[in-house]
Amino acid sequence: MAYKIRFVPVVPVLMIIAGVVAAPLVTAGIFMAEMRAWQAVFGIVFWVVVIAWLIGGGVARLRRMVRSGWTAFALDADGVRVGARPGASPQFFPWPDVDAVVRFETPRVVRRSPIRYLGVSLRDDAPGGVAEFEERLAAARARPGLSGAERETLEHMAGNLSGDAFPREHAVSGYVRQRDWWLSRRALERALRALTPEIPLVELDASSLPHEWLDDRGRLDDLALERAGGSGGAVPG
Repeated sequence: MAYKIRFVPVVPVLMIIAGVVAAPLVTAGIFMAEMRAWQAVFGIVFWVVVIAWLIGGGVARLRRMVRSGWTAFALDADGVRVGARPGASPQFFPWPDVDAVVRFETPRVVRRSPIRYLGVSLRDDAPGGVAEFEERLAAARARPGLSGAERETLEHMAGNLSGDAFPREHAVSGYVRQRDWWLSRRALERALRALTPEIPLVELDASSLPHEWLDDRGRLDDLALERAGGSGGAVPG
């Protein structure tokens, strides 16, 4: 029993329409004599920023949907498919690599409701999981000739992995933000039971950050590339 969550482009389309409609009105206001006072200039600048945010944000969200094939998250007989997010392409995880499907959230700065995500945690022996990153990080820390800045960066990464906020057993290797799509928890749980009863749906609160290690993995990749470029050798780790 497959389960697919598809993106719904209503909000980004409305954002683009609102920006396109407002743009000529703001443009016309620029040439009005009464709009040349400094108070009016600040108002014009504000609305230009709002229009740029509406159109730019709407286009970015539509592009993410297209890159993902309009699929935010899906379970099928082969595995789990996770839609694109900023800095990451759509991902596929075969069932033998999957340890859990993880729902988690992060707090917002302004609003009370948290930002919610749906992700995939991998087994320790699966490629692309946190265990593989731990091995690469340990090898990088043991490498001779590290600069002070490099060693400080690597130690910071190691500290993040041992921090209280990092739920290692449910660290996600791929995730998508719950935006422009809706989740039916009942349908998700039903699909998991039908496809892979041994794989659970895990829920974490905002005190756990199962995804932030992926940023450190990207930094480790960049550090390896920098060292390889400086030495002219192969990429380590």
